[in-house]
Amino acid sequence: MSPCNVGEIRSTRGFTLVEMLVVMAITVILLGLIFGPMVQGFDLTNRARVQVLAQDTARHVTEQLERDIADGAFILDTTGQDVAFWVPTPDAAAGPGALPAVPMALPFARLDLIPPARVNDQNPNLDPNIPLDPTTGMPVDEARGPLALPVAPGRVIHRYWLGLADNRTMADPDHGTSGRPIKPYVNEYEHKRGYALGNDAHNTVLLYRAVLSPYTLNGQIDTRLINIGRYGTLAAALADPNFFYDNDVAPAAVAGWRDLNGDSQINYSENWKAIARTMVPPDSADLVSASRDRNGAPIYDTVNGLPRMRVTPEIRFQPTHVGNDPGVPSSTDDTAAESPDVAPSSEVQSYGHWAVPFGVYVYRGGLGATQLRYFYWDGVPDRTARFVTFDTGTGTVVSVEDTGFYPAQPSALPAVMNAGRFLLFTVDERRGVLSFAFPHTITQGGAGAPSRIDPAQANAEYAHVSGVAGNALNAYRTVSLLPFDAQENPTGMVPADNPSDPTPALGRIPEARIVPGSETVVGPDMRPGNHYGQPIAYTRAPRNTDPRKLGPNEYLINYSDIPNANLSITDPDPRVQAMLRTIQRAGTLIFNSAQDAPGSPHALPESVDGNGNRVCIEVQYQIQNNRASDIVKASYLTRELMTAAVSVKLYEARSGQPQTATLTQKIRVRNLQR
Repeated sequence: MSPCNVGEIRSTRGFTLVEMLVVMAITVILLGLIFGPMVQGFDLTNRARVQVLAQDTARHVTEQLERDIADGAFILDTTGQDVAFWVPTPDAAAGPGALPAVPMALPFARLDLIPPARVNDQNPNLDPNIPLDPTTGMPVDEARGPLALPVAPGRVIHRYWLGLADNRTMADPDHGTSGRPIKPYVNEYEHKRGYALGNDAHNTVLLYRAVLSPYTLNGQIDTRLINIGRYGTLAAALADPNFFYDNDVAPAAVAGWRDLNGDSQINYSENWKAIARTMVPPDSADLVSASRDRNGAPIYDTVNGLPRMRVTPEIRFQPTHVGNDPGVPSSTDDTAAESPDVAPSSEVQSYGHWAVPFGVYVYRGGLGATQLRYFYWDGVPDRTARFVTFDTGTGTVVSVEDTGFYPAQPSALPAVMNAGRFLLFTVDERRGVLSFAFPHTITQGGAGAPSRIDPAQANAEYAHVSGVAGNALNAYRTVSLLPFDAQENPTGMVPADNPSDPTPALGRIPEARIVPGSETVVGPDMRPGNHYGQPIAYTRAPRNTDPRKLGPNEYLINYSDIPNANLSITDPDPRVQAMLRTIQRAGTLIFNSAQDAPGSPHALPESVDGNGNRVCIEVQYQIQNNRASDIVKASYLTRELMTAAVSVKLYEARSGQPQTATLTQKIRVRNLQR
């Protein structure tokens, strides 16, 4: 080679494999450093978007619930009426393939409320274009001015419930229900952590709202939604927990119906789906939470031989619990009836519209005692009231005695009523009122006839005592509603409340007293004239009135015992002693006790009516046996104050991570009538 050609030599050597790998590694690292945070930023942004959507959805649901509940005129008691919830069997939930379903229940997952009446919804038989008055259901004359709508329940129902997103149904031969969903509950966002269930298995729980009228325009039950054929009554059909999966054939379709399951029939479930509106995003929401193991598989328990998935609803509609609520006495005195200190005839609690069961406590004595003694009833109709002794020092129940009294059946009195351990009371759970006043006919199994007493009884006692020398001033025309002893009410003179059971209420029930002002007295007219001796209402005079100065058709009454230390009974005649005792005792009626005079008779007429029947003294009154010192407490769930616990759970599609927003609010139902 010539030395002159040395400078013309060129290198043709390229990148080595190592150099290429190094460059690629550096590039990957740089891309990771650049795009990693970018992707993470996108993920964070997407999760934030889902979180904001969850918050907005929770607020929207809560606001809608608050409007509906606050304006409601009636809240149906759905306590104990759980909503049907269908889950796959444990074997099916563990792997792919068909998903046979088993039913279970979601508590407090349905809310039914009735809004106030609106124009045109009271009388569907008239032309819907004619304005109607909700008070009368009749057409309104618009020339007379604007409508004044009363707060009265209307004809439609607003229903909220938790149900599966896909509620296509099929018959249920395995469990005997009205139907089951073709696809049970599956949340693939959660489930895919450990198992694959195949394509299109995802079926979560959503919140639905529907507005429906149970009646059609002709006033008949709307059988397109109400399955009367299976349940028989409107109330039973509305309480059906499986209504959203009812595969029975409906007689007609509602507007918007579609044949979802492809069986060419109109199913009740399809009609309900047509009127339902989802309150949450259907593609990302799941409003139940299932307990799962570390692999994501749901945990099951066995209840009554069937597997039950451990699930908790994220949205709950339930009455608000009010505990240890003190009752407010209706009255502790009645000056109009000359009773300055009386036991209240009723006690009113803070809220009404209670759910059953509840707890009512009537404490006998102060609450500071070492041993509390109280009457208790849980509101269950076939259970009796109990008398409980509770030791506050040890925190244990010392004794529980069955009083034998059914507050739900107050006319069914037990044969034995122990003094101090027997209390008459009933509970009106709609009004939230404990009542202690009962008609005196409670001892007659609910018969409403008044006590009938022959006027001859009062006249005979007066004549006997006044005829005894020196006792003319001790003679009174009296009758007693209580047979104190045989001498005071001899055979043939017992007040004939009931021929088969002549013992009046005051004689059978321990510590019974007349409710002041509750009595009505009808007797023979004492005024001379054409109406003399015929039935007429008597007027009560003040108890301190001299019986000898009572006018015609007036009476005195003892609501309780009247002690009189100045009264001395020295006459040995038993009838005189009995009369002097009687005028002081509860249940005594005293009539005009002046001596008869020509032209002005004071004795009670002993006459007959137009049918030849003796005109008797007829008395109706109420009794109570509670004490002024009794203290009333109650614990209950009230539908006047509904608790809406709304927890909206939305899943971010890429990561499968849930974003949750929770709002809990107590909503006062403003229009409920107690």
